[in-house]
Amino acid sequence: MTQDLLENLNDKQRLAVETDDGPILVLAGAGSGKTRVLTCKIARLMEQRKAKPWEILAVTFTNKAAGEMRKRVEEFAGMMVDGMWIGTFHSICARILRMEIDALGYQSNFSIYDTDDQIRQIQYVMDKLNLNAKQLRPRSVQHIISDNKNRMVSVDRYEQEAANFGDRQIASVYREYEDAMRRNNALDFDDLLLKTLDLFTRHDAVLRKYQSRFKYVLVDEYQDTNKAQYYIVKQIASTHRNICVVGDEDQSIYRWRGADIENILGFEKDYPEATVIRLEQNYRSTQNILDAANAVVANNKKRLGKNLWSHKDSGPKIQIHQLVDENAEALQVVDILKDQYVRNGHAYNDMAILYRTNAQSRALEDRLRRGNVPYTLVGGTKFYDRKEVKDVLAYLRILVNQQDAVALRRIVNYPSRGIGATSQERLETHAAEQGISLYEALQRAAEITTINAGTRAKMQNFAEALDAIVADVDKVSAYELAHLVIDRFRLKEQYQMSSAIEDETRLENINELLNSIAVFTEQARDDDVSLQRYLEDVSLLTDLDRWDPGFSAVTLMTLHSAKGLEFPVVIIAGMEEGLFPLFRSLEREDDLEEERRLFYVGMTRAEDALYLLWAGQRRRFTGDGSGMSYRNTASRFLAEIPSDFKNDRRLDSFASGYRPRQRQRFKERDAFTAAATAIDNEAGYKIGDWVQHDTFGRGQILGIEGSGVGLKLSILFGKKLKKIIAEYANLERLDK
Repeated sequence: MTQDLLENLNDKQRLAVETDDGPILVLAGAGSGKTRVLTCKIARLMEQRKAKPWEILAVTFTNKAAGEMRKRVEEFAGMMVDGMWIGTFHSICARILRMEIDALGYQSNFSIYDTDDQIRQIQYVMDKLNLNAKQLRPRSVQHIISDNKNRMVSVDRYEQEAANFGDRQIASVYREYEDAMRRNNALDFDDLLLKTLDLFTRHDAVLRKYQSRFKYVLVDEYQDTNKAQYYIVKQIASTHRNICVVGDEDQSIYRWRGADIENILGFEKDYPEATVIRLEQNYRSTQNILDAANAVVANNKKRLGKNLWSHKDSGPKIQIHQLVDENAEALQVVDILKDQYVRNGHAYNDMAILYRTNAQSRALEDRLRRGNVPYTLVGGTKFYDRKEVKDVLAYLRILVNQQDAVALRRIVNYPSRGIGATSQERLETHAAEQGISLYEALQRAAEITTINAGTRAKMQNFAEALDAIVADVDKVSAYELAHLVIDRFRLKEQYQMSSAIEDETRLENINELLNSIAVFTEQARDDDVSLQRYLEDVSLLTDLDRWDPGFSAVTLMTLHSAKGLEFPVVIIAGMEEGLFPLFRSLEREDDLEEERRLFYVGMTRAEDALYLLWAGQRRRFTGDGSGMSYRNTASRFLAEIPSDFKNDRRLDSFASGYRPRQRQRFKERDAFTAAATAIDNEAGYKIGDWVQHDTFGRGQILGIEGSGVGLKLSILFGKKLKKIIAEYANLERLDK
């Protein structure tokens, strides 16, 4: 590394880079240049001959971030770093398991199941156990199993703690699911972490191998680690204790999927000798945005504390808009985008619309289409989740791992080859009775007398066709194998014969899949162009790995998806109590603090301009498809922004100067406001009123649904949110 690179760092960044040995905690605020610090640090370790490339383990949370980190390290170091392990937790663990998992009784060609594969396996298990999928939904069971794995709750422990009939049913599915995964030689995402930890715990020689190999361990986004990830890095680093973690407790927003903020809060307890360095200079946002974000997140108790500042100008105040409903909100969004595009010269890809829940995108997308505003949606149906793509991938998976029953079930009669559901059931039964895999049963279909001769012949032919390609798996590239499979099994044919537009799209998706495999074979860094390597890479992709920030379109995404990104202009929609923060977060302080951190993340995505919108009424849909319009109050987070940093534009305060269409919209909005007030007054309750309940005590009204005898009130009593019928509540009104 040249001295010039160090000179481009500020004092705190340089300190973080030059502090080499021992435990280091870098508290890196939003936009403080942590990626540059990490990459400079890695390059310097090699330049100072502290470590060779293969003695450094660098872990981050997305494939995109890992790729960018590797590229920057090579630029700084002036050398290729193919021997260095840079990747996500899941990719690092998958790499370890490919080499070591035989010690746990698995084969190295294991499949990695995504959520859809897991749900299919769970559905199969539930059918086998005669459990009703309407009463116990497979998707819900998958979520429960994943949640327990994230908390490192084994199936044995879950069975012991099952408190009721429903829990015992889930325990039985959990048990059979785990057994089936082993038979299938398959792991889910959670298993990649847990099996690695199991390997280190049960096989000391394997752990010592990686402790000896990695002299320096660096972990990005440490605030997002879960229990298993925490223990994995702690075990690897326990010998040399050269562990550098970079993170921001104020951006810990993944508690719902297992992230434990206590990992970063307790780092100094784990390593009393740790050096703590705070990166507080922000290179992204204006000072107004930072001051507002600092003020909001300061309301949280669980934090180590930092105060972001910038050399940039103070910039414009944060604009807060109150609108009549979600449609008016969407119109306002379009107006803001066009104003920024025309008057301020921002390209469409300079701007992002963020929201708390995916359901909010519907109204926004409708208005963007009508307003001819190009947009890209992050978090919709993923490319690799599309049926036609998963069909091809299932064929490819079975070539690598013939024990993968989920993949085989998907393709055994696709495209249709006359192997019906009854024959498939008999094939499954024969496999279970003989104690063999489903694939082996297919190979030995001639032995199954319960299946008619014609169908047995079709099964045999299919198995022989697969066997012929399996024989070439290690001889040709992933791209050649994919072409061979698509041609041999006519996977394009049904779409080519169809004139339907949707089938044309499916055909294009298969061609795009082939393109992705071609790119993989051309760009493989270590000449590993095997099908197994490609399938592993695909299984670990996220939405953001396929998002193209250079595409000239406004980006729509949830606040969770936006973490790590930045845009000159950011609009956050739906800033209403009950939506952001969510109603369910109001009952527990930890949940509310996470919602506040999520808002902090959203605010600090903005470089120059930040708009916060909320609607006085919003229609929300329930699980059964019915909808209800809710009257709303502004999110408490808006009140936490000091007045010096915001311009609060209420319903009737900014209509002058707008076009006739907009003025008409404001008239309609004002009419709604008057009508809503009349309804509230007729019932005698208003949002924001304080009341006393005989059982629950003192509370504040946050939501009103319906009218007359059926009027329902959502009331926050302390930290408990209750929905009650006003007619029978016997409420006493309070002044405050």
